[in-house]
Amino acid sequence: MFQRQARTWPRLAAAAAAVWLGAAMAPQAAAHAATVSYRVVTNEITAKQADGSEKQVYRFDPAVYVATEGDDVELHLFGLKGHDHPFVLEGYNLKGVVHRNEETVLRFQADKPGFFRLLCTAHADAAHEGPMEAYLVVVPKRG
Repeated sequence: MFQRQARTWPRLAAAAAAVWLGAAMAPQAAAHAATVSYRVVTNEITAKQADGSEKQVYRFDPAVYVATEGDDVELHLFGLKGHDHPFVLEGYNLKGVVHRNEETVLRFQADKPGFFRLLCTAHADAAHEGPMEAYLVVVPKRG
């Protein structure tokens, strides 16, 4: 019985190698797009100033999301702090609102490479306790 198994292993190894090499040599287009998912919260940071006053700013946490061109992207935005946070994902023209204690899910395909800003329009600059922004980095797919 051992001799029969000894003769079978080389054939199995050769078959496995053929399958593996075939898959490795398959065209890139045949690969399925990955789904990348991020859990994001709205955050508020309070800092005491030298004069004793407090300054508050709002942030998305985490603030950087990375995908590869062609990936399906899911941003699960949860309203942890603050009230309403209307947002826009620039370059994709996607808009929505994150409400306190609720989750807003933004789903899209990263169909163009680049660096895109997710901006809360209520906290767009320092005069409005911001800027509350995050960044989507879409890496070009390799050909």
